[in-house]
Amino acid sequence: MTGLWVAYTLSLHSLTEDILEVLWILLTPCIAAVVSDTNANALDCEKLLSIRKATYLATLSTVRSNALEMLHIEMSKAYLHQTLGCQNGRQSKSTGYVVHILLATLHYKSNQYWAAIDHCKQVLNQHDSEGCRLCDTAVECLLLRDPGIDSVFGLIQLYQYIKSKMLLKNLEYQPDSKPAITAQLFAHYLHSKCSSAADAKVHQSQYRYHLTVAIKPLLSDVLLFKAVEMQLGDWIEIPLESSGNNGIGSDSCYMDTNLLVTLVELVSLEKLIKFRETIIREVHSEQFPVVNEFELLHAYRCGLFEECLEMCQNHINILLRAGCLQNQLFMIGVPVFFSLLDGELLSLFGVIRLLHPIVMLYLLQFPDAQSISLLTLLLYLAFQCQKKLHSGLLHDTLHLIRYVHNEVYPAGDKVYFVDRLILKLTYRSLKLFIDDFACTI
Repeated sequence: MTGLWVAYTLSLHSLTEDILEVLWILLTPCIAAVVSDTNANALDCEKLLSIRKATYLATLSTVRSNALEMLHIEMSKAYLHQTLGCQNGRQSKSTGYVVHILLATLHYKSNQYWAAIDHCKQVLNQHDSEGCRLCDTAVECLLLRDPGIDSVFGLIQLYQYIKSKMLLKNLEYQPDSKPAITAQLFAHYLHSKCSSAADAKVHQSQYRYHLTVAIKPLLSDVLLFKAVEMQLGDWIEIPLESSGNNGIGSDSCYMDTNLLVTLVELVSLEKLIKFRETIIREVHSEQFPVVNEFELLHAYRCGLFEECLEMCQNHINILLRAGCLQNQLFMIGVPVFFSLLDGELLSLFGVIRLLHPIVMLYLLQFPDAQSISLLTLLLYLAFQCQKKLHSGLLHDTLHLIRYVHNEVYPAGDKVYFVDRLILKLTYRSLKLFIDDFACTI
């Protein structure tokens, strides 16, 4: 529920340090003290802490949820953008190069190639970035899902091992040591990886020039250049037009939080699904059916409309047979729940919030309008899924909505006032959609 509250707050307001800190505590409650350990001054401490959190989240690997992995990446971007907002002095400028490289890497992993190129240019346009090097935890962020980087660093690790064991036996081998890399040269590498085949070949000459004039190029810099040079003949065309700019300008620290909001919602719903499964195992029966509404909302938010429609139809039949319409309700007085919906229903709830912006006063004034029957939500989701799938069963849904409105929900019962209102709205929208669809045939 806290995660849904964070997503709802982010959808209305910009991302703040406090909101980001709430997400950090929710996702990583056990390692806050380890990451926060630093002896720097106040300003540097704040920046270094954000970079540490970003690199930790970027290297966090899990098989529990793809949405959770993507959320880690988006939170990492948020911490790095937070660091860019407080840069001053030469040391901060040097830190800025590292942050731009890390952001470019994260956007590259997210297939947001225009944004990655934009951050690479931030480093390449600065002449004093040549001596800046990435090492330790910063390099760990680069060691994910790129075969070129993994191969180069793996080769260096193998060379160091053979050197310590066979060539210089007195040299102590450190298996946990991370190789360093020059920020500007790595920006060239990422720029080439994110470019189209033609642009990559043009950029290769600039890459070669900067490697040649570098005062002390590292072994990793040379190997990465050779890796790009060898791959140019078999370059896979990247669809740059579909990757998007993600709202990043050449001199802006702006971050688009739409994806972050969606991922927080999905991860929160996944956790709520598990809690609801426990309740279903304990109390569900044929006479008292319990529906996992969070599973329906999760499928709908993920765009799995066929799966969501099938579940809705099954649950509608079960609820109508059992006749238990008030055994499970969907809270509409709580904004974090109705913000998961879209279309006409979200518009209706938005009008209610405009008329009654204070939730507690609304709940006190309209105690019977705090929730709706889950059957109403199922009918609405079924209609929305059929509309997106251009289903041929829209007329059946139209008759079903009319039947539930006229026969199932008593007209004079105040408890079902909002349910009947939503069904009227859904029926009207469905009828207009059918008429418009018929006109296009």
